[in-house]
Amino acid sequence: MSTAQKNDRIDSVSPALHRFRGLFHTLRARLIVSVALVHVVLMGMFTWEAVDRQSQELRQELIHQADSLASLMVVATTNALLAEDLASLAEVTRRVNALDDVAYGEIVDIRGYVMASTRDGRVGQKLARMRTHRDRFPLPKGDSVLDFVEAVRVGDQEAGYVMLGLSTRNLDQELAASRNQGALYIALALIIGSFVAWLLSLAVTRNLQELTVAADRIAGGDLNVRVKVRGQDETSMLARAFNSMVLSLQHSAQAIEKEHRKRTDAERLACVGEMAASIAHEIRNPLAALINAMKLLGSPGLAEDDHQEVVQIVNSESYRLQRILNEFLAFARLPEAVLTAADVTELITQTIQQVKRDPACRENIRIETRFEDVTPCLFDRDQMRQVLLNLMMNALQAISASGHLTLQVKRQGELVVVSLVDDGCGIKASLKDEVTMPFVTARKGGTGLGLSVVQRILVQHGTTLNISSEEGVGTEVSFELMIAP
Repeated sequence: MSTAQKNDRIDSVSPALHRFRGLFHTLRARLIVSVALVHVVLMGMFTWEAVDRQSQELRQELIHQADSLASLMVVATTNALLAEDLASLAEVTRRVNALDDVAYGEIVDIRGYVMASTRDGRVGQKLARMRTHRDRFPLPKGDSVLDFVEAVRVGDQEAGYVMLGLSTRNLDQELAASRNQGALYIALALIIGSFVAWLLSLAVTRNLQELTVAADRIAGGDLNVRVKVRGQDETSMLARAFNSMVLSLQHSAQAIEKEHRKRTDAERLACVGEMAASIAHEIRNPLAALINAMKLLGSPGLAEDDHQEVVQIVNSESYRLQRILNEFLAFARLPEAVLTAADVTELITQTIQQVKRDPACRENIRIETRFEDVTPCLFDRDQMRQVLLNLMMNALQAISASGHLTLQVKRQGELVVVSLVDDGCGIKASLKDEVTMPFVTARKGGTGLGLSVVQRILVQHGTTLNISSEEGVGTEVSFELMIAP
């Protein structure tokens, strides 16, 4: 068999082997196997001892039978052997042959000649070797005759020998029947033991299975689950303790939820108050400028040059008010993200073109792109455009004079990483962990909502904004998107 064939055979056997081993990982299987093995071992030991004792008794009985029969033959053949009465000797062997378990019977004179025999053709022959000992158990393999030799004595002289052989076939059959019956008892013990073990395991593991199912439901968030309590055993005590634990968890969860609701309401009110204060603060200056400009426009003595300057102020401050209100609305009314498969590099290219038309994008700032091994990924196109726009505008505003902004897209495993790297002023170390929080900003005139909106959008996309910055060197921000299936 080749190595490949052996490997294929091993691979085909391994799953079955793993499934077989997996059966013994459960408590029920272990209980069944343990109890069944105890029954089988005990019944096997009992059967072995019973068969062994029966074997010894039957062998001893056969030996005793052979010894008694040989003694009777000696008594019946002594005179006939001395008189060489072949007819009497033949009659003795004939009667012996009629007895059960007799394989053969022979009478031999002192010279070694067979005087009478139950076997044909043996009378008158001289034995080449005289048997002088009796057989003992166990007999050699293949030998099914127990041989006996008894000397015929007249006084102190030997006149001949009686040779007797008893068949052990009946004995072997009885022992085989006993072994078969023992094997049947072992099989019954295995079946009964397995059934009893199954009932026992069912009683023991029923509560454990319910506890397992209940624990899975709790892991899924269902704290209303309860398990039935049966009896007063240890598993029932465990079930009671489990129900008490779940009840305590339910009360704790309700208390936590109530406290969370209070904190959420308080944070919401605080956020609303902070937002209202921030809106009032942000729109106060442009609104005051607009009021003053409108007063000047209503003045009849305003020169033409001054009139154009005032109009420019009105336009710029109106645009500023619109931008501030748009940022607040984007933060307050962020819609749910609808993820679709699209090419993020295409969206980046479009957003770059949009940013280049903004006055904040000066000619001495160079924007570069590096796209590596890009595949379609999942994102909300409108929201992702807002993310890119906010991040790019932050980067451009951080570059004071001239500099570079690089947008990179590369694949890492099952994710696409989008990063923006600038060589601007960087972020202060004290603000780096807080810049994504609402109303936190280091830029004069900023609302502190741009990165907060970015973070909220990215959270809906299953990711977050990663910021790496060194003050005076530059900043790198990045996030991850899932690859479309």
